[in-house]
Amino acid sequence: MVKKVDNCPVEGGIPLLRGGNVVSGLCGAIGHSLSETRIISFLGYLIALEPESFIKKFGFSGKIVSVSLETLHQFGRSDILIGTTEGNGVVEAKIDATDPLKQSRKYTARWRVLLTQYVPSEKQKNMRNIRYLRWQDIGKLLSELSHSQNLKVQFVSKDLLTYLEGYHMIKQKESVEIYDREINEENTLRLFLKAQLYCCYYEKQSRLPESLYFAPHFGKKITNLYPGVQVGISYIARIETVEVVEAWKDLVNSVKSVRGKHWFNNHKSLLEPLRKYLDWTKGKKVNLFFLYTPRFAFNPPVKKENLQRGKGWLSRRFLSFDDLFSAWGK
Repeated sequence: MVKKVDNCPVEGGIPLLRGGNVVSGLCGAIGHSLSETRIISFLGYLIALEPESFIKKFGFSGKIVSVSLETLHQFGRSDILIGTTEGNGVVEAKIDATDPLKQSRKYTARWRVLLTQYVPSEKQKNMRNIRYLRWQDIGKLLSELSHSQNLKVQFVSKDLLTYLEGYHMIKQKESVEIYDREINEENTLRLFLKAQLYCCYYEKQSRLPESLYFAPHFGKKITNLYPGVQVGISYIARIETVEVVEAWKDLVNSVKSVRGKHWFNNHKSLLEPLRKYLDWTKGKKVNLFFLYTPRFAFNPPVKKENLQRGKGWLSRRFLSFDDLFSAWGK
């Protein structure tokens, strides 16, 4: 007996199952798991269909005359090689937070686009003819192209967008992921509440790019210094942007760029402790969170023992609002 399925990915058709699960689109019909090769193939096909939109996004010059997948070079195969009337550009794509810069430099090209969840440093952002893009950036373009008058472009864009959303490569509209860290130090607390900033050391392979909000957990030590602050998670702030810096000078430049020189001068006393508090050893990367106004959301605060086992150091870094409300009700 065939199992009846109510949801159908194709209007007017019947549901397609793979391993007992409904397939969300053409990308998903090819295989079960998230596939880097599959995404690159669909993306290359879409670039060939709609070259003008992608040449602008990638920052290439001239007019696209060719698009090639898995081109063999002297030292390997490039993911996507785009030929224009003014030179060649390479697109290297990673589905995780790997930095593909070193790999892209194996191939001869005038421009390099690095499509990854990796967060580049200030120095890397300023490299000539090298552009870092996140999958979220591609998601915005796919959303626009899904309304194209070209039916092929419309179909492939919608299908790839659905596939990326299904594997959380890009944020869905209903996404409410929360990044959570422990705050138990006076300078960090003042930076969060009075400057709407937070700093922590960079971690590879992090889901940080998916997060929309930041929710600190205040420790007992800091509550003893600030009687108005309670142990637990009580404040939530929406994330404006996250910059990766490698030196104190980079941090200063980032703050001035995002908030302005006047703001920096007015809040310099809150930022200055970071010069000594953080380890600015060469090569040590730091995430700098720019936040919107923190909101007092939970009273009484959410206790971390309701989110994890025991009262030790906070081990969960990523939460949802459902997680917080469930823990709040315990």
